Amino acid sequence: MAISKIVVDRNLCIGAASCVVVADKVFELDAENKAVFKVKGGSKSLGPVVKTDLEDSSTDDETILLAAKSCPTKAVFIYDENGKQIYP
Repeated sequence: MAISKIVVDRNLCIGAASCVVVADKVFELDAENKAVFKVKGGSKSLGPVVKTDLEDSSTDDETILLAAKSCPTKAVFIYDENGKQIYP
């Protein structure tokens, strides 16, 4: 499995921040207390985001998947390089 794209459904996100705890180099909470991505150049993105655009694209797939699985509302969606949904 290789993660290509990550999406946060902001309607499902409740700001639990479990994704931030697991993968703080990938996620952070914005002013609305919703998860956003840390992307290259020090900016933030509401997503969807391609893994190679992450500020720290060296975060391993297992950590990103664990972050998604830690979300109590399953708001983090993971896709492989073929566009197939891996999680949830």
